[in-house]
Amino acid sequence: MNDAIGIVAAFSKPEAAQLAADLADYLRSAGRTVVNEAELTAGAMDSVSAIMVLGGDGLMMRAANQFPDVPLFGINFGKVGFLAMVEQANWRVSVDQFLVGDYNIEDGSTLNATVIRAGQHLEQGWAINDVVIRGGVRMVEIEVYIDARFVNTYPGDGMIVSTPRGSTAYCMAAGGPVLTAGVQGVAIVPISCHSPIRTPFVVAESSIVELVNRTRHESQLILDGRPTIELLEGDVVRVTRGEHHFRLIALESMNFYAAFRTKFNFWIRPDAIPSRPS
Repeated sequence: MNDAIGIVAAFSKPEAAQLAADLADYLRSAGRTVVNEAELTAGAMDSVSAIMVLGGDGLMMRAANQFPDVPLFGINFGKVGFLAMVEQANWRVSVDQFLVGDYNIEDGSTLNATVIRAGQHLEQGWAINDVVIRGGVRMVEIEVYIDARFVNTYPGDGMIVSTPRGSTAYCMAAGGPVLTAGVQGVAIVPISCHSPIRTPFVVAESSIVELVNRTRHESQLILDGRPTIELLEGDVVRVTRGEHHFRLIALESMNFYAAFRTKFNFWIRPDAIPSRPS
């Protein structure tokens, strides 16, 4: 096993920059080689066994895009933190768990997006959370096809295709399902559909999802919150399973369900006491 560890920090946040320096010293004292972001970008990515990311979920996604398929260990400096799940106050304990190998690597699928326009295939890249068609101030109409079979036409603000990792982001906010780790599926969720029939779908991750833009009104394609291209009437957005994986280091102490309750204040009965430990 390679002993080198990369560090990527949100240097726009002074507390993250300070912790990056402290973390580097801590890792070196444990006998590990530390590789900074500049060195990773210059080609040292293959020399590290993991990258520790000090920031929010946005920085986690940027790091995953920049350094694909490398396991990421996230220390949260954001607001929610479902990808960067280690809280700042617990970083030493969590790093110690990592150093002794007390962790699992969760491999999450990604999504590839291609725009088909007048017979041309325009590759748009890959997403960790979601591929989104978003309208402007006017309603758009999106036809949905799954494995070449027509599903329905959805008038509204757009459409979301989400991975399980992305299901707690825009997908959930739009009324879609939460898919937990290990679910090998993709959620398809209409955004503010102008119809009482707006049921989301969950399909196999091997499915080919095609979204046909049936309107000339303003709309754009967005991958993980990053606009990539303005869509034209008749454009087809083809979404398939990506070739890369989002690899997240998960410690035994991490509890998705506890985090979900806490981070979203998801307490139906706040005074309820579980009948058994978990």
